[in-house]
Amino acid sequence: MADLNSVDPQKLSPKEFARLIKYASPEQLDAVLDDPLRRAAVLDGVFNRMAGQFRPENAPGRDSAIHWRITGGPNGDDVYETWITGARGPSAPQCSTSKEPSHDPRVTLTMAADQFLALVSGNSSPTMMFITGKVKLDGDIGFAANLTKIFDMPTA
Repeated sequence: MADLNSVDPQKLSPKEFARLIKYASPEQLDAVLDDPLRRAAVLDGVFNRMAGQFRPENAPGRDSAIHWRITGGPNGDDVYETWITGARGPSAPQCSTSKEPSHDPRVTLTMAADQFLALVSGNSSPTMMFITGKVKLDGDIGFAANLTKIFDMPTA
């Protein structure tokens, strides 16, 4: 199996990425997430793929922004925005991401980077992460609970 330090996360399929995260040791994750360039490559890779994992048939009924606050970076917290156009109106729902949030969030999810990787790779239960305090929610909890229906989550 490839090492997280030696692969380009954007060249892996979601399933391969999920498997890599599942079997990475805490030390391997820390080595990547503590290095500003590698951390940015991994996080940017995840967010660049998010639109491809979007399920428009499950889009919310209104335009919605999700802010992802990923804590503990060597340069402070990383904040990304996922913008989803709603199911109402003449055009099909769409999803885009940005490292420059520009909309008021419907929900903000705050978590450590290793927890974020476990979440987006399908290696952790979002409900358990919330219950155990590994992810903090600010905003529409009902909308947050449906995110696993809005995005196709890989499995390792």
